[in-house]
Amino acid sequence: MDFFVRLIGTFGYTGFFPVGPATFASFIFVLIYAFVPGGEVVAHPIVCVVTLVVSIPVSTRMEKFYGKDPGCVVIDEIVGMQAVLVGASGVGLWGLAAAFALFRVFDIVKPFPAGRSQHLPGGWGIVIDDVVAGIYARISVILLSLLIPSLGGFVPWGG
Repeated sequence: MDFFVRLIGTFGYTGFFPVGPATFASFIFVLIYAFVPGGEVVAHPIVCVVTLVVSIPVSTRMEKFYGKDPGCVVIDEIVGMQAVLVGASGVGLWGLAAAFALFRVFDIVKPFPAGRSQHLPGGWGIVIDDVVAGIYARISVILLSLLIPSLGGFVPWGG
């Protein structure tokens, strides 16, 4: 069981990347979304809900192995990237680049209430700040796509 917890918590061991594991895992997620045939399924609403539900107990368990909010736990970045891309359609490479960059900025800066949510216990504190960062990035990329339609279909009503 611990094997699967580590596999999920580190997003296929990308969390052990020696430099910027959170950024690396987010980048791998974007590559899967963009270049694997049918890769958009990783941001399907049902997949997003399942990932969110699984990520909290997995992150809690990972803290028992590696300590408080360990850097190798990157499933939270995956949940955050899913929040940015869920429901998007026809997103091109520039749109994905914008989504990725905005998510990483919001995840690092942690504007309110993201920073505060890290004080929640266990996996909740690990995951929720990335959900908030993903929501902020999603709002930002929607606004950007209104100004630059070539970014892709981030507008929820299909505009």
